[in-house]
Amino acid sequence: MLDGLWIASAAPAVEAALASMAATGPVAVLHSVRLARALAARGRAVVLVAPAGRYDGATAAAVPTTPTYAALIGQHSAADGPATLAAWMAAVCAGGGVVMVDRAAATELSRRALCAGLTALEQRVAGRWTVTSGVVTRL
Repeated sequence: MLDGLWIASAAPAVEAALASMAATGPVAVLHSVRLARALAARGRAVVLVAPAGRYDGATAAAVPTTPTYAALIGQHSAADGPATLAAWMAAVCAGGGVVMVDRAAATELSRRALCAGLTALEQRVAGRWTVTSGVVTRL
């Protein structure tokens, strides 16, 4: 429950993941206003994606079903399942990235990313958070 309060501490690792995959353009942050603000403060064009809510006076958008973002960042748990990660990948342009932030074991996050079809996986540790990133490729 308190995970949402501390997720912004993962912002440096998320920014490093975005820099390594050369993600240019707007990035989507799922459900975390604090992380979205932390990335925006670092100069990123950020769109908060959530079912409902407000971010800096703008209504948050829903996850699109067409490639829209250079990268998508979210807290992915085992309860979300592979369909959730597939929906995230659909919202990212080819060559863009998906960044998962979670407290799960690094091996579990790697398994989820590989099963989803992400390539060029990288992992970083930010305190108790593990940041796993991968590139979306469409064949």
